[in-house]
Amino acid sequence: MKKKLIFLLMLGFSVANAGMVNWVVAKVNNEPITNFEVFDTMKKIKTSNQDTALQFLINEKLQASEIKKRDIRVAPYEVTNAIEEIAKKDGKTPEEFKNTLIKQGVNFDEFRSNLAKDIQTQKLLGGIFAKADKKITPESVKQFYENNPMLFMSFESVNATRFAAKTKKEIENVIRGKVGASVYSHKITIPKSSLNEQTAFAFLNMKNGEFTPIMDHPQGFYEVLRIDSKNGVKKVDFETAKDQVFEMFAKNERRKTVDDYFEKLRANAIIEVLPPRK
Repeated sequence: MKKKLIFLLMLGFSVANAGMVNWVVAKVNNEPITNFEVFDTMKKIKTSNQDTALQFLINEKLQASEIKKRDIRVAPYEVTNAIEEIAKKDGKTPEEFKNTLIKQGVNFDEFRSNLAKDIQTQKLLGGIFAKADKKITPESVKQFYENNPMLFMSFESVNATRFAAKTKKEIENVIRGKVGASVYSHKITIPKSSLNEQTAFAFLNMKNGEFTPIMDHPQGFYEVLRIDSKNGVKKVDFETAKDQVFEMFAKNERRKTVDDYFEKLRANAIIEVLPPRK
């Protein structure tokens, strides 16, 4: 029998001070979520939105419940093997890696415990991903390429105007169309070969006249780039982009499958968001 998804009230508590009383703000299948957990999660996922943190915790509770239901376990040797792999990538022996963590103030037992939880999650998602991977065929990958031409465009270089000033306010005014006398500016051409993949993708999808986020320069000034035009824009042919297309399509299908999975878990769970305390 399906359980109802119950939202009693929206989350309405506030961060008053560090000495506040800890209380329950929500329950997931009668498992409590406290206000302290929400505040800690806000720091963990770097958000100032309490509801975003709460939804993250609700998903964590649903995930933990599903792991328990499926009896997904992690043996000590699996954690040890994972630590050996991490240490190897860091150019250290497991003992050296452990000592490094301890010197950094990390509780190694807690590190092992958290790593075990990560492995449990990987096992859970592995089964979910297997369903998504069944949808990945040569035909579906090619169709994804045809339906998303902007994802597979390329360019040779970007023409931009660089603005720099001593204060952030001056740069904010530049973005608003007011270039002050003390603002330094000059034209630049940026080859794509000098950009990392993420920045190149961002530049490709920016419109002419659009500004990048404001950058705080280590030397004590602020700067921003305005994209003026792009040179050598073209669509990458399928054979050249095939590996990238496959990777993007697989990631997209897995994300959709995981989202659908959690929506079904939510639909069959009793989720209560409790009234704010006065």
